[in-house]
This record gives sequence, C-alpha cells and structure tokens, in this order.
Amino acid sequence: MITQKDIGGGIKSTIALMNGLAHQNHVVSVLVPQNCEYLSKFDPSIQVLYFNEDPHISLTKPLKYLRLCRFTKKTFKTLPYNTLYLCSDRPALMLALFLQNTDYIMYISRGWFYTNWSARFLRFFLFSKVSKFVGISDKQANLMKQYNQQKERVFLIQNGIQIPNHQFNTFDKAEINLTTIGGICNRKNQMQCLELMILLIKAQFKVKLHIFGTTFTPIDEAYLQTLQHFIAQNQLQEYVFFKGHETNFDVIYSNSDIVISAATEEGFGRTIIESMSYGVPVVANALAGGPSTIITHQVNGLLFDSSTFDLFDKVTWLIQKGSLRKTMIQNALTHVQNHYTEDIMAQNYSNLIENGTR
Repeated sequence: MITQKDIGGGIKSTIALMNGLAHQNHVVSVLVPQNCEYLSKFDPSIQVLYFNEDPHISLTKPLKYLRLCRFTKKTFKTLPYNTLYLCSDRPALMLALFLQNTDYIMYISRGWFYTNWSARFLRFFLFSKVSKFVGISDKQANLMKQYNQQKERVFLIQNGIQIPNHQFNTFDKAEINLTTIGGICNRKNQMQCLELMILLIKAQFKVKLHIFGTTFTPIDEAYLQTLQHFIAQNQLQEYVFFKGHETNFDVIYSNSDIVISAATEEGFGRTIIESMSYGVPVVANALAGGPSTIITHQVNGLLFDSSTFDLFDKVTWLIQKGSLRKTMIQNALTHVQNHYTEDIMAQNYSNLIENGTR
C-alpha cells in the first residue's frame, strides 16, 4: 500500500480485504508508508511493515524506483516461503523485477491503469508471473482478460462494505438534495452535475447539489477553479455547495435524496453500494465501467447513457415516480446485503486463495 492518506474507495476496500482475510484465519502482513493515517483500522493480528522512504514511484525516476524495489525485496524475504503476494496497479511496480515465476501473486485490478508506460511495463515484466488476476467489476475483469492469453486465470470479486444498521428517509423535505461523492477531478466529472442543476432549475425543480470530495493534484485544483467559475457564471451559488472530504457517512447520506455518479471512468463504485446501503437511490453513468456491474437499471438503481440530457431524464423520473422509487430503494438495500458485505468479499478471496495457485 503506497498511499498515506485514508481517502478514496481503493484504500478503504484494501483495508477491508486485509481485515477480512485476517478474520478468515489467514496470516496477513501489510507494507505501508510511515505515518500513514489508517494504521488504527487494521485488525490487531495484522503485521505492519513500513517503507523506509516515501513509496510513491514513477518510472521517470529510476534510481528511486530501484531503491524501493530492493527494499521491498529485502523486506519480503523475511516472510515465509509460501507467502501469497497481493498487489494492485501502481504498487505492483515494486514487485515486477524481483518476484519469481514460482511465487504466488494475486493481481487485483482496481483502477484504470492499462494504457500508460507504467502499465506496459507491468504487462511485460509482471503479468506472466501472476498466478491469478481479480477484477473488482466486469469492466476490470474484461480488461484483464484483454491482456492475458490464459483467461481462466481472471476472476471477478467485487468489493464489500460494512452494512449500516440504519437507513435514511429520502424525499421528506421541501427541497430535493442531490449528492455527488469523490475526488474533485475531471474523471469524476462534477461538471456534469452542475450542468444537470441548470436543467433542473429551468424545469422549476427545487434542488440543491452537495459535492463531497477534495483535490489531490495541481490539475485537480485547476479543475476545481473551472467548476467555481462555472457556478459563478451561471449564478448557481445558492444551489451548489462544496462539502470537502467527509468521513462521517451519516453526514453525507442523511441529507441526500439522490446520489449522482457521473464519473466517466469508475473501476468499481464504492459510493454506489454505500448509498444503496443507506437507502439513498443512485443514478450512475452506464459507460463508466463499475456501476453497470452493480446496478440493474430500474431494478435497484438507474443508469444514464453518459449525456446530460439523459441524466436529467433519469433524475426527473426518479423524482416523479414515488412508488417505483421506494421499490427500487428496497431492492438496492437487499442487493447490497446479499452481495456486497465485507464478509462475502473476504470469503470469496479466501476461497480463491485456498483453491490452488495456478
């Protein structure tokens, strides 16, 4: 694990998986940055190992990359010979050069990391050594099959969450509260939510938009400024509110009537199942990848065709179809309880681990 901050669906899903495997009586070790924010969230039985320097890597900085590879190799040599190495995307770069074909490697495909130079490097140096590939959505599994001749080594295991013990009532206020959740960036596509607001206001709906998330890079900051300029230009200041990074789910979902997932690319869509688990209906981009694995259209959520006008149509449908909306909310809750718990996720990984290596 190379990120220090406890932000984003990827880190939350990784922590849940490590804890779940520990609860399945696997001996678990994690290699993490020093001073990371999420140490207290690991099960006490998990052995925590630390990088000796910032583990953010780039192939454009080969000396640091090679240092981290050597350190990782030295650290992992202290582990038992029958250790299974779980890796995903960028952290896998540190395994590519020293693991042998005899090692047991499980590559978990969480993101969209397959077209740049780092991805090509991984496919050339690591993929032939991988014992099993796991995609967390149909889109991710299909991408892995695209880059593997042995497609039988690719499996679908979706993420799981801790199911809350309560849900919230929606559409019980004079105004309709829309929510979008995720890092402020072009890929999460908050701009489309602003465009949606213009259409809804013109249609005389009483709506507000709450944007949860933060920026990570200078490019993200520039995108945020673009959003703020758009809001000012279209006089949306009294309708749109930036909420920043929020860890309390009750704060997010207690004031949400509809969650919008407008991301253009989504490896899974953790906020979608979180929303469902709290009784909040979801409208998601059908072309993003992960959401179409989770949502069955008009059964447990709504999918739009990526256009703002179709998003407007789907949100309008959800607002106006009260009886169908209630059925869809209940279907979504049942779907999450039956398929997306942390225990189910951990059991699926445990079964895959115990069913052999290659």
